[in-house]
Amino acid sequence: MKLKYILYSVTIGAVLTGCNDSFLERAPQEIVDQTYWNTVQDLESYANAFYDILPGGVTNAGDTGADDQVPNSVNTYNWGMYTVPAENGSWSKSNWSNIRMINYFMTHYGTVTGSEDQINRYVGEMRFFRALEYFAKVRTFGDVPWLDRDLNVDSPELYGPRTPRNEVIQHIIEDLDFAIQWLPEGRVSSADNRLTQDVALHLKARVCLYEGTYYKYHTELGLQSESQALLQQAVDASDQLIESGRYDIYSTGDYEHDYYNLFMLDDKSNLEEAVLYIDYAEPLRRHNAARGGMESNAGFSKDFVDRILYADGLPKALTSYPTGDETLAEELANRDPRARQMIMNDAFGSETDPAYSPVGNDNNYIRQWCQTGYQNFKYVSQSQFNLGNTMQTYDGIAYRYAETLLINAEAKAELDIITQADLDRTINKLRDRVNMPHLTVEVGFTDPNWPAAFGDISPLLQEIRRERSIELAGEGFRWDDICRWKAGELLNNVMTYVGKKVSADSEQAQQGLRSEQGYYIVYPNYTNPNLSFQSGMSRTWDDKLYLEPIPSGEIQRNPQLTQNPGW
Repeated sequence: MKLKYILYSVTIGAVLTGCNDSFLERAPQEIVDQTYWNTVQDLESYANAFYDILPGGVTNAGDTGADDQVPNSVNTYNWGMYTVPAENGSWSKSNWSNIRMINYFMTHYGTVTGSEDQINRYVGEMRFFRALEYFAKVRTFGDVPWLDRDLNVDSPELYGPRTPRNEVIQHIIEDLDFAIQWLPEGRVSSADNRLTQDVALHLKARVCLYEGTYYKYHTELGLQSESQALLQQAVDASDQLIESGRYDIYSTGDYEHDYYNLFMLDDKSNLEEAVLYIDYAEPLRRHNAARGGMESNAGFSKDFVDRILYADGLPKALTSYPTGDETLAEELANRDPRARQMIMNDAFGSETDPAYSPVGNDNNYIRQWCQTGYQNFKYVSQSQFNLGNTMQTYDGIAYRYAETLLINAEAKAELDIITQADLDRTINKLRDRVNMPHLTVEVGFTDPNWPAAFGDISPLLQEIRRERSIELAGEGFRWDDICRWKAGELLNNVMTYVGKKVSADSEQAQQGLRSEQGYYIVYPNYTNPNLSFQSGMSRTWDDKLYLEPIPSGEIQRNPQLTQNPGW
């Protein structure tokens, strides 16, 4: 069903919102409270406008701010070039507008006539959206003011201090628990594609895993005592989804194509791996994943590719397979099949898409739009690319069951309660899709190349983290993962911003962009020819980057806000 949801999200939403910023500024004045807040339909129409804040579900270059994907130009934030803004930034008025309008709803919905179930369904939707908005703010700033009512210019909360992050998180969980109680049970209906209890459970599991691990590894916060309870809530919420039996990993038994095909399915309304799918259809709603993905100005890093296991389930340092990387075909041979299905290569592209244009010379994988040579192929095909800008209509996946399984496995491993049965219904379900050897509780090896930045964690937790990074590659999770694990020093590794090998006679080599080891140098001004780390030149982590700064103008107007550490 690719029409009804789009109609209400575009037409009703457009009437209510116009452009997002202007609506969020005008809405309280434009809605006539005496006539608007009467029926359940009024609540539904108001809630429709907020569906646009859900993830678009077609992200494939979402990790350029971390270590797994390399943008063509340096990311000024993680390279330490970012300065405290005077105004705006991620604290701008428009960035708080959604919360303001959600709280406006909370102040006014009480006059509506309807059954408790009818009314609370839409209150649950709005509290879900508030939780989503506030979770983003906590990840960005840590402590933030918790506001849960409509304010005016004289409200003292506008000049109050930031609320401690652990208190904000409890409010977020309360909002999600309300949504879980009152939203409809079961899978999202293809008839309307509205939020359900399951979607709220998934987000709750994500929130609790994030904060539970953040508190565990960021000992400077003094919140370790709250970590276990949050991790247990992540377990409980994800267990409930798993045990519902409503979801499964997409698999047809085609190990060499299923992972890629998952993202390219046109209609995902009945996809069991989609906890929430995002509807696209001609002509009302289109996206740009194919052209935007091919022209993303980013590629996977050499470090990411080296992290991918071999077909025997072992890492590069321990596998019995050849580990040569002179060509891309050689590098992807005998690897986890997801590598071949997510990194553009002539063999896979030619066999899956008649419109695919072979790169030919291996040096040509490095090109204008992908300076590492490792182009992400998720949500991308040449046939779709050829349609032009913003012409794709295959559905997206906002919340994927694969993530639910990864949350469950990681939370149980962090709590040291994971069993082989848990692994078999989580990590090994993902591996079965691509016919990779199962992960066992004993693991059976320790990767000697595992980064020291992760600290002293078990081999099992190492492998669960590896699985997460491969399965969700490019989908926008990696920066958040690095922050919650307090693993920012991963970014000091020079191999996180170099590309594939190029030949000695290549154009790249003639330009001085070939390292002594043969790898392509994406940032010559910041990279030594021998790929050695050099303080003051190489990317160097600073712990202040775990949180963004508060704009200085905001602190001048409200000194109670205080600045984040290091800024």
